[in-house]
Amino acid sequence: MSELEVLKAENNRYYAFVNLALILAAVTGIELVLVYLPFPTTLIFTVLISLSLFKFVGVVAWFMHLIYDKLILTMAFGTGMIIAFGTYTALLFLLGGDMVAPQEIPGR
Repeated sequence: MSELEVLKAENNRYYAFVNLALILAAVTGIELVLVYLPFPTTLIFTVLISLSLFKFVGVVAWFMHLIYDKLILTMAFGTGMIIAFGTYTALLFLLGGDMVAPQEIPGR
């Protein structure tokens, strides 16, 4: 493989990283705007969780180079995400909206 071909391959790899970083920045912007829009809370949380999963997969797959690693490492990170998602969902049900943000503060 000539030096020029090596440089082209390396350059293409960095384009992929830059493109993914720009996509992740755009998704983060969507998340920030979504919080301030007048949509139902359930819809907002569902979209935020979906976008977070998308960002997790992008970061883990590309920036942590799991695309090129063995399947067991990909499964390890996936297991961590499943545990985190389960914990988040359980806390969401345990601490419902009425307990976290009451409509009126008692005693006032």
